[in-house]
Amino acid sequence: MMYRAPGRINIIGEHTDYNDGFVLPFAINKYIDLEIEKSDKYLFHSKNSNQEISLNTLKKTDTWADYIIGVILEIEKKVGKISPFNFRFSSDLPIGAGLSSSAALEVVTAYAINDILKLNFSLEKIALIGWNAENNFVGLNCGIMDQFASALSKENHALFIDAYTKKHELIPLNLKEYNFYIINSGVKHELGNSEYNIRRNQCEKALKIIGKESFREVTNDDLSKLDGIYYKRTKHIIEENERVLKTIDALKNDNIEAIGNYLFESHYSLKNLYEVSCEEIDFIVKKLENKVAGARIVGGGFGGSVLVLSKEDEFKNVINNLKYEYNKKYSIELEYFEVKSSNGVEKYEI
Repeated sequence: MMYRAPGRINIIGEHTDYNDGFVLPFAINKYIDLEIEKSDKYLFHSKNSNQEISLNTLKKTDTWADYIIGVILEIEKKVGKISPFNFRFSSDLPIGAGLSSSAALEVVTAYAINDILKLNFSLEKIALIGWNAENNFVGLNCGIMDQFASALSKENHALFIDAYTKKHELIPLNLKEYNFYIINSGVKHELGNSEYNIRRNQCEKALKIIGKESFREVTNDDLSKLDGIYYKRTKHIIEENERVLKTIDALKNDNIEAIGNYLFESHYSLKNLYEVSCEEIDFIVKKLENKVAGARIVGGGFGGSVLVLSKEDEFKNVINNLKYEYNKKYSIELEYFEVKSSNGVEKYEI
């Protein structure tokens, strides 16, 4: 028996999930697949890299296996000690591209263990196990979006998540003649994780200055109490939450062109206010302006991918020249693919 969990793209709502905000992701048709069986020790094997990690007891490895180890430890907090497994992973989901391969690893692991041991965890609980693993064991203070999207998504729908209440709603995803594309920049700057946690701390400091418990209580009037980076971070969060709600409204009214404008707005807010973009990503987005409906950086930032909303012919007209110019400037061969929506985590037979 095999299990798979999808990566995700987030249409809009970046760096809002850990700030009690709104996000609008959907699962994509790129997956991490897992074959699992009981074993006398813990084995973690990646078919893509042909790397295997073997442990007699669970401990930090400072490798990709930590995402799985963290999940096992979270499950053991709930049900007690469980026997070791042999995990064999394969994937067509690009690692480090901002498509949440880590959450897919966590969710597929929790889902498979839940199924094999008949633990009867809900999909929401499976998502939260993955989220706790990443926060408590891996040490990245992420929000709930990635794990919820990988666990709870449905094909042909986006998943509107309120990170404050953890309520979620499926929104029909009818793009008419438009498609979403991912362009992988081929870069992932090392400062990504540390800067991500710095952004979280800056947001918490901004709340203290304002005297509010949550960003859900923050309004535009509060911006006058802030300056410098605290003003910029808070302004991004307020306006990005508004863009999520406007995007949902545009989807419900078949106004796909408006969504493209919100994507460009989001990118420049992430670049100038939240300061998580980078030169290579900005180069791509700049070249796409006035040629596609919309584009923005996706994921944690400092590299990764650009999400593009475009008609197929318009995208084909621009992508080859963009690949040429990007390679000429950065000596990197751009990779891109169209993304289709997908169901969340599931079991299947080979």
